[in-house]
Amino acid sequence: MTRLEKGTLYNEDMRGITTSSPVFEHLIQHNLTYVDKTKYIHSLVSSTQSSFYFVSRPRRWGKSLFCYTLESLFKGARDLFKGLYIYDKYDFKPYPVLHFDFNNLDLISSSDAVKWLKGKLILAANEAGIDLNDSYSPSMMFEMLIEKLYREQGEVVIIIDEYDSPVISAALNKPELADDIRSLFNSFYATVKNKISRIRFFFITGVLRLSNLSIFSALNNLKDLSMDPSFASAFGYTRRNLMNISARESMNILLEQRKTKHQETNSGKR
Repeated sequence: MTRLEKGTLYNEDMRGITTSSPVFEHLIQHNLTYVDKTKYIHSLVSSTQSSFYFVSRPRRWGKSLFCYTLESLFKGARDLFKGLYIYDKYDFKPYPVLHFDFNNLDLISSSDAVKWLKGKLILAANEAGIDLNDSYSPSMMFEMLIEKLYREQGEVVIIIDEYDSPVISAALNKPELADDIRSLFNSFYATVKNKISRIRFFFITGVLRLSNLSIFSALNNLKDLSMDPSFASAFGYTRRNLMNISARESMNILLEQRKTKHQETNSGKR
């Protein structure tokens, strides 16, 4: 029997398929279905040509899960990757990771946006065990956080999910704030250029490529994967993925049924 529970589709004979949690660690630890995308991740993290990437995809398209998978990888959580493509092909050296999710920002004023961004930085600093002074601007706090992490723990990994959400939200819902919000995030993203030498890996996602944001003009080494045919299947489920899941789970069910029948037969012979 199939049931839907808190955004996760369960079948009594199969592992759940969830759309409610994009957290890689959660999927693995709760034995939920994960389609192995680590072959694409391996090609990014082992590349000698670039360590700065951007991808544009619609919402609910698997970007966040990809980001959380990168986070687990760079934190050195090797055990989570057992059975996946990358498990025996990467050294899983841990790095300090700054992971920002800029989705679902409800803007009321530009000052609220500043507080919200500072809050994100303070949370990230606390998680990393870094003492961060919140009397500075968000861009200066970001720069200080990267520098402190680099000095104490080494090269930094930065993951920014839905980078354009605050700017788009302002333009649609509070157009009078749009210029202030764009200026705020311009300064924030420009920090990355100043700290390139401190960054091991940089990955940023969004719905659109906003040419008037500094992230694209500041980082001329930012590789855009959005239209790269070799990464067309790197995010979300493809039809082939779903067919493979169905075939694999059906085979597991069949093998388990045969095992049970075999055990019952042998038990009856005793």
